[in-house]
Amino acid sequence: MFHISESVLNGARFQLKASWDRDSGPFSVQQYKLSHNDHFRLEVKDKGEDGKIPILVVQKSLDRETAGSHSLTLTALDGGKPPKSGNMNIVIKVLDINDNAPVFSKDDYSVTLSENAPVGTTVIQVNATDLDVGPNGEVVYSFSKSTNQNILNLFDISPLTGVLTITGLIDYEEKDGYEIEIEASDKGFARLTTEKSVNIKIVDVNDNAPEIEVTSFSSSIPEDSRPGTTVALISVNDLDSGLNGKVICTVNEDVPFTLSPSLKDKIPV
Repeated sequence: MFHISESVLNGARFQLKASWDRDSGPFSVQQYKLSHNDHFRLEVKDKGEDGKIPILVVQKSLDRETAGSHSLTLTALDGGKPPKSGNMNIVIKVLDINDNAPVFSKDDYSVTLSENAPVGTTVIQVNATDLDVGPNGEVVYSFSKSTNQNILNLFDISPLTGVLTITGLIDYEEKDGYEIEIEASDKGFARLTTEKSVNIKIVDVNDNAPEIEVTSFSSSIPEDSRPGTTVALISVNDLDSGLNGKVICTVNEDVPFTLSPSLKDKIPV
């Protein structure tokens, strides 16, 4: 069995063991033939009295991920008529090099996440595989080196499993989405790395109460004030979004006042 690296260059030569024939002269081994294949050819070196030496020559690049081994048959023929022959099976094991980068299982990773999700919540799991073997095919995960500190304070990723988890407070009112760059690297001597974005959309929850601010107020009014007289201007705001941020205002039913909206979203009383 031969062990040949997939990085071997075309033209690389490997001497094979010569065949032996008890006969001598023209009845000894006169030629060799190699079974048909795409990657190797045969050369024969004539060493005179020492016989002929078969040499295996690489003629097409090897790729372990396409074919991890090759089985060839070397045939030796003597000079008799008809010639006698003998066969030898040659098994070539292709050795791996780190020539494949990790590949993520999805083209796009997107997820929605509710704000205030507790620490330790799993956001998503990314997965990447590497066609190489051994350390060259073992994948580890990490954040991209350009990841800002805010993301590092809020999220963590498992180097072994690719599980992204929450480590801080997620607040929709502070930020409604994140794009996180994840790296998948192999463990080869010269590591190969692939990056993929994870897009996280934060979903609002009703975690903010309305805030009321009186911007203008008359502490006293004449008793003969006409209906529709503005007594106060009130601003009401809710930091939540959608229905969670819509506000309904009311006053006591037993007072001679009513609420009506203004054009500037202030409520006059």
